[in-house]
Amino acid sequence: MSYKERILDYLWSVAPGGATNGQIARALGISSQQTVYMTTQELAGRRLIRAAKEGVTWVFYTLDAQADGVAVRASTASTARTGTLTPMNFEALAGRILGEHYGTTFARGTLAGVRKQFDYVSANQQIVGDAKYYTLVAGERLPPAKFATIAEHVWLQEKTGAPTQFLVFGHDREVPVRWLERYGALADNVQFFFLSDEGHLEVLP
Repeated sequence: MSYKERILDYLWSVAPGGATNGQIARALGISSQQTVYMTTQELAGRRLIRAAKEGVTWVFYTLDAQADGVAVRASTASTARTGTLTPMNFEALAGRILGEHYGTTFARGTLAGVRKQFDYVSANQQIVGDAKYYTLVAGERLPPAKFATIAEHVWLQEKTGAPTQFLVFGHDREVPVRWLERYGALADNVQFFFLSDEGHLEVLP
C-alpha cells in the first residue's frame, strides 16, 4: 500500500476529526515527516483531502467527513453481493464487451510518455481503459484506499492524451457511483462504466 493510500485510510479512520503531518507520521510510523508533508500536499492539490490552517498548523481532513461521517450503508438496490467472477475473468469479459461497445479490439499495452501498462489499448492507441473489480469494505464502508487508486488511474489515463478514456467497474456498482459523487469533477475526460457479471454494460453519469 502506498503512502497516499495509507494516509487516506488513516484520515478516514479519525474522521470527522483531522490530523497534522506530525500526527500522521507518528500514527503510521513514517520516519520522514517531509515525506508525509509532500504526500499531503499532493493529495490536497488533487482535491482528495481538505487542508485547513488552524493557527500556524495545517490540519488535514477527508473531503466529506463533516457531511456524512465515516460509515455509509449501501442502498438496498446496490448492496454489495458476492461476485461470481474472478478479477481476471472480469477483465476478459470487460475487454470483450467494451470492444463491442467501441467497435474495436483491445490488448494490454502502454502509451508513449506514461510508464504504466493499461488493461485495454486499441490498435490505433486512440482508446485506453482499465478494469476494476471492487467492493465496499465489509459491504458498507467507503474504501478510501481504493478511491485513491481510482484517482490515480484517472490521472494516468488523462496523461496519455488518448481521445477516448474509460474505467469499467465490476462486482459493486456503489464504489464508482460514490467516487463520482465526491470526485467526479476530476474525471472530465474519463468515461465510467459498470459491468455486471452477466455482461450488462451501464454508462455511469
